[in-house]
Amino acid sequence: IIIFSFLTACKKYLFLATNLLPAADYIVAIYSYTFSLFTTTKLEDSILTSSTVNNLAGSINDPIFGKSYASFFTQFSLLTNDVDFGSPDTLYIDSIVLTLGYAGSYGYKYVPQSFNVYRLDEALSPKPEGGYYNKSFAFDPEPIGRKQNFVPNFTDSIQVGAIKIPAHMRIRLSDRLGQELLSISGSDSLASDSNFKKYFKGIYMSPDTIASPYGSSILYFNLESLLSGIHLYWHTPHLKSLSYVIPVISTDVRTNYFKTNHNNSAVSPYLQSKLSSDSIVFLQGIGGLKTRVLIPSISSLKNVVINKAEIVITQVNDDLRTDSIFTAPLQIVCVTSDSSGKDISIPDNLETFPEFGGASVKKVTIDRKSYVEYHFSIANQIQQIIDGDTEDRGLFLIMYRRGELPDRLMMGGSNRSDFRKMKFNLIYTPIK
Repeated sequence: IIIFSFLTACKKYLFLATNLLPAADYIVAIYSYTFSLFTTTKLEDSILTSSTVNNLAGSINDPIFGKSYASFFTQFSLLTNDVDFGSPDTLYIDSIVLTLGYAGSYGYKYVPQSFNVYRLDEALSPKPEGGYYNKSFAFDPEPIGRKQNFVPNFTDSIQVGAIKIPAHMRIRLSDRLGQELLSISGSDSLASDSNFKKYFKGIYMSPDTIASPYGSSILYFNLESLLSGIHLYWHTPHLKSLSYVIPVISTDVRTNYFKTNHNNSAVSPYLQSKLSSDSIVFLQGIGGLKTRVLIPSISSLKNVVINKAEIVITQVNDDLRTDSIFTAPLQIVCVTSDSSGKDISIPDNLETFPEFGGASVKKVTIDRKSYVEYHFSIANQIQQIIDGDTEDRGLFLIMYRRGELPDRLMMGGSNRSDFRKMKFNLIYTPIK
């Protein structure tokens, strides 16, 4: 206790008695606003679209960001081996239905949209170790199911027989497929799950952009939900109302597939811009857009300790007010790149858990208008560059969960003079 009291008293004394330090040794923190940013919008490279929480289907025509198209591929599993429905000659299909549990939506909820379901010709497994990066798979071009002019209801329950089930999407599939599955009852194709996946490789679900060319929403589905699966309904000469479910389980391969087209949109001129820095930059999920940020003069700093290094982003509101429907992301991630150009995390991301990416989102109100603002700490990344521990390959702002979220953001770049200008706040201490 005596030793502890002595040490504590010493620390307190030295902390308070700053006159003991020579004037030349005072710690001086310098706030700098002289480092310029260069900001440009870039097309996303291929992104990881497997191993996502949700799977997406739908299309959006956005006057600011252009056209976005989302679809998905998935396998299905047998829950038991040696599935036997009975003698195939006595089995008669009533219906076969694909059900999909909702997980949300993006865009206009009540604009009708059409969907097609196709049977896969190409196996989804074995999945590569790194997963699938926006890969498409071969499928039979003749749809096995259609959903025309569909408007989802996310709150109302669905009556299935005498049972009420929470809201979900139901697509009647071809009776021919249903009868085909009944015809393999007791065969090797139903002897094991691996055999079944060889026989029935899965489905591809996509928006029908011909039947509904002005899509305005993307639906999120939880394929591992108890509400998701393929439901067979059949009867025999002696029995009625027989059914069997083929679900999607956690080990099944499922992956999203996206397309984007920015032609004739507000984004297009910025993608073709030859300027070193733009006044507006853009972010978009599902394989859309990212923003590159360069701080070219940062290498001029020598022998300093970075106390704070922060990028501040302010939303630029859309005059058409579409950003009230096509909303800004809740989180953005700041990354850099390796020698091959692949995105890699910066060390600051690890220190902001659970707010991954260092992005805090808040609303600021200026002239009676609300703007979303994001802050990113990049202090450790800047320190490593100054110390020569890492190469400066610039920074990239990307969408969090960009492999499954279509959110988008228009924000101020560095080539402007108003409050929306992207800022770099730096505080550092010179050292000997």
